[in-house]
Amino acid sequence: MVVHFSYDKPRAEALKEIRSFLESEGFIILEYAPEDAFLFTDYKLYDWGTGRRLLAVTVHINDKITITGMGKMDVPVSNLGPPDELQKIKSVDRLPYSIQKRTFLALVQPLNDLGYITVKHSP
Repeated sequence: MVVHFSYDKPRAEALKEIRSFLESEGFIILEYAPEDAFLFTDYKLYDWGTGRRLLAVTVHINDKITITGMGKMDVPVSNLGPPDELQKIKSVDRLPYSIQKRTFLALVQPLNDLGYITVKHSP
């Protein structure tokens, strides 16, 4: 999951603003490198009662802002495999689009509201 934004302020200021936004959204910043205009977060838990969804975000600023989301989710594997493994939970790295909309893509509009413009890609 990747989204790009254009910006019209200094890189350091944009990175600080995005860091503050992510922290206000409940993300924990693991690495913050203002000299490289880069940061990444720990996985944030989204638990809606039907299994865990985890999302981590990286931000890299060059000529545009690139935000990359990395997600995981737990999937019950009942009725698959041996009887002693019927209640296990399997972690998958690819999130369905409906989950991406509720986690990663939910970050896009607030960033647009902060003045960053989503870059539309042509086909």
